[in-house]
Amino acid sequence: MKMRLPRLSLLVYILALANLSIAQSDYLNPIEGDYGKDFIIANYVDWGFGTAINDNHCLTKTYDGHQGTDFVIRNFALMDSGINVLAVDSGVVIFTHDGEFDREKVSVLSKGLGNYIGITHEFELQTYYGHLKNGSILVEEGDTVVAGQVIGQVASSGNSTDPHLHFELWYDSTFYIDPFSGPCGNATAYWANEIPFDSSFNVWTGGLWNYTATLDTLREEPPTIDTIFQEDEAVSFWTLMYGLRNGDSLTTKWFTPANVQYSEFSYAVDQDWWYYYHWNEIAVPDTSLAGDWTVKLYRNNVEIDNRNFWLYNPPADTDTTVVDGIDHVSSLISVKTTYHGNYVELQTTELVNWKVYDLHGRLAQSSYETSRLRLSKSAYPAGIYLVHMLNAEGEKRAKKVLIE
Repeated sequence: MKMRLPRLSLLVYILALANLSIAQSDYLNPIEGDYGKDFIIANYVDWGFGTAINDNHCLTKTYDGHQGTDFVIRNFALMDSGINVLAVDSGVVIFTHDGEFDREKVSVLSKGLGNYIGITHEFELQTYYGHLKNGSILVEEGDTVVAGQVIGQVASSGNSTDPHLHFELWYDSTFYIDPFSGPCGNATAYWANEIPFDSSFNVWTGGLWNYTATLDTLREEPPTIDTIFQEDEAVSFWTLMYGLRNGDSLTTKWFTPANVQYSEFSYAVDQDWWYYYHWNEIAVPDTSLAGDWTVKLYRNNVEIDNRNFWLYNPPADTDTTVVDGIDHVSSLISVKTTYHGNYVELQTTELVNWKVYDLHGRLAQSSYETSRLRLSKSAYPAGIYLVHMLNAEGEKRAKKVLIE
């Protein structure tokens, strides 16, 4: 359907289109949210000749042969919340395709745009919206749409490794166009409010986890764990950032409660990275080092991120109610656990905030400012769950609960 033309012919044609129709183009952004918070642009149209890559600002924010713009969201957890895709202008729907798996994490070129929509507009221009969420497409071929109308949602279907919207602009479905302006691209943009080109470095999000991390688990955004127990698998510290440059050094340093450096991991990145996961882990330290730990991340010797976690060591002389030998105890928050026929009840003597995690670190339930929590056995698969409690004074309690 779309044929890539020789680069020189394409460049001349793009510039000609800019002169002929740019004044009549007033496109809205194709994704809901705020730049830098909800999404970033990780790749622009490739203006490079041959195998060279070059974005519209003469940098590397693209890849060889890229024909569109990638609006990337933080992770699959945000994808699951529903991020809307919008028609950039009024027009008529000319293509839709749905039904493809939408949680792809491996690039497979043959899968193309996955679930996508094509719309034709004035001046023989077409826009395409790719990698959409399965079942989210709200339009059909022949429908008329207006600028800003919700037409689908962001996902990772087709040739995709992370949730993002791949947006393309074409003339007569034959020549692709870069809708952004720049010194190595078009002189003028097609947008009503063009998102400024961003080559800055920023930390987007991150956290701590009590398991060995992999790239796939980080893409799902595991819940941050602030208390580590001896039986936990590991202590993993991860950060999602963008704007790394070739040669940047990244160093992770771990510090004990006495502020003594415990471990260090360092390496240099070997290319520009506009969307990048970093993670490092240590084995759970011995209880002799229990207390408040700190882990810090440095870029080129400048601190860019840090986290704290509590390495837990239960007091041996604290009176507690032990349930099936798996209760973790603390003298800070008193909690009583009672097993009933169809639920488990936890009760404290004060108001606390509750969070319940499964052994994969996924948040299963939360409740706020209450002294009682009930876990329905019918709502949870059998297994062990970690219950976190936090009172108004910042005192913590964590215990494991068995649901059979």
